[in-house]
Amino acid sequence: MITRRLLATLLGVALATPIALPAQATEHWADAWATSVHSSAAAAVPPTYENQSIRMVVRMRGDGDAVRIQLSNLHGDRPVTFGSATVALRSSGPALVEGTLRHLTFGGEPSVTVPAGQDVYSDPVELEVRSGQDLAVSIHLPTATGPATWHRSAVQTNYISTGDHTAEEDGSSFTATVRSWIFLNAVSVTHGPTHETLVALGDSITDGSGTVVDGFERWPDYLAARLAAAPGRDPAVVNVGIGGNRVLADTAQDGLSVLNRLEHDVLVRDGLKYVLLVEGTNDLRNRATADQLIAAYRQIIDRVHAKDAEIIGGTIPPLKGSAGYSETLEAERQAVNTWITTSGAFDGVVDFATALADPADPLRYLPAYDRGDHIHPNADGFAAMAAAVDLDLLR
Repeated sequence: MITRRLLATLLGVALATPIALPAQATEHWADAWATSVHSSAAAAVPPTYENQSIRMVVRMRGDGDAVRIQLSNLHGDRPVTFGSATVALRSSGPALVEGTLRHLTFGGEPSVTVPAGQDVYSDPVELEVRSGQDLAVSIHLPTATGPATWHRSAVQTNYISTGDHTAEEDGSSFTATVRSWIFLNAVSVTHGPTHETLVALGDSITDGSGTVVDGFERWPDYLAARLAAAPGRDPAVVNVGIGGNRVLADTAQDGLSVLNRLEHDVLVRDGLKYVLLVEGTNDLRNRATADQLIAAYRQIIDRVHAKDAEIIGGTIPPLKGSAGYSETLEAERQAVNTWITTSGAFDGVVDFATALADPADPLRYLPAYDRGDHIHPNADGFAAMAAAVDLDLLR
C-alpha cells in the first residue's frame, strides 16, 4: 500500500500539514461545506491568477455561530500568497448581505503565504450561518499563483475581479465568472447544533455532472435537504466527489485515487462521523476487476473505522447501453454489488443500483432517471438516490 509520505515523494508534493493551527482544542468544529481539491496542471489552459480576487459561493449544510475556512495549495508548484480573505452571507450573484462581511486572519495576520503541498486554516470569526444559506468566501491573490489547486467542476457560478475587492459588498467589480472552486477546501462551523459531518465520497455521480449550474441538484444536496427537514438529524453533508475519479488509479485530469486522497479529502474532515461511498464505475470501465475493487474497499473501510467513523457503501448504478458496455463489465459490476450488499463489511448499505434501475430491465437506468449517456442520473435520478438513503443509518 502506498503511504502518504511515499506518495508525496513520488508526486513531488509536500504533505498537506496545515501551517496555521486550528482553533482551540476545546472548541468542537464540524465541516458544513467541503470539496475535493486536485491539480489543474493538466487542464487545456491551467487557471492562474495574479492581482485578482475570487469570490466563491458555497451552500452551507450545517449551523453555527462562528466559522473558519481551509485554503489548499496541495497541488501547487510554488508558494501562494493570500493577500486578504473575507467571508459573508451571499445575497445574490456576487453581492453580499449588508453587515455580514468578516475579515479573516491567519495566525492573527491578515495575509498568509502557503507553501506548495500545504493547507492553511483561517482563525475563526463570529458569523451566524444556517443550513441552506449561501456563504461567499473571497480571496485576493496578489502575486502569480501558477496552476491553481482547484475543484474543476463546481456546478456553481463564482466571480473574479482585478485587484483586491474582497471587502466589496455590492460585488460590482466582480465582472468575470468561473465555475470552479479555486484554492478553497472547506468551511467549518462551531458554537451551534451541528456537531457531525457526513462525507459523500465518489466520482461524477456524486460531483453532480450534468446538473443545472447553481441548481443544487446533486444527490448529496437532496440528502442534505432531507436531513435538514428531519427532526433531530445532526450530520452536515459535504461532497468530495470528483468527475472522472477512480478508486484505484490516479489520473492527471481527475485527481488522486480514492485510496490516495482518502486522508486529505475524508479522514481529516472536522466532525467526521459518516462516509457514504459510491465509486467504481470509472474503474470498471477501465477494466478493473471486482476483486481489485473489493480489496480497495476493505482498505478504505479499515481506514475510516480507524478514525472512529462509520462507512456506508453505495452500490454501483446500472451501465447497460453505455459506451464500452460488455457482458464482462456487467459481471464485474454484479460481483461488486453483491459483495457490497451481502458481505457485512460496511456499516450500512444504500442500494443505489436498484433505486435507479428500470424494473423492466434492471441492468439499465429507468429512462426517467437517465441523463442520456446511460451512466449518469439526471436531476430526478439524483433525487431518487437521496430518497434511497435510510436516515436510520445516520443514528
